[in-house]
Amino acid sequence: MIKTLITAAFATVSIVAVSIPAQAATGAEDVSCDAGYSISDNADSLMQRLEAKGIAVSGVEDWSGCVRAYVTKADGSTGMVILDPVYLTPVSGTTEATTI
Repeated sequence: MIKTLITAAFATVSIVAVSIPAQAATGAEDVSCDAGYSISDNADSLMQRLEAKGIAVSGVEDWSGCVRAYVTKADGSTGMVILDPVYLTPVSGTTEATTI
């Protein structure tokens, strides 16, 4: 009986230990970028580059090395998108990436 309880407890702990990192890996908080330059010092240039791509942007800021851009969507609403600082493409793994 004790062996069965110990085995069941071990199995439960193992399942929980495996599932926690898997859940954490799906969030946008795991996304990281490396701009190699100050995003805040280059905000005007970044906004011009985004506007040249046809993206209506009202501001940009550093977000863990990525560019967080405040955009106006096609329907007129506003939102945020996390972008790669070099290519200015949406970072995969963020839910905002499909809004522009």
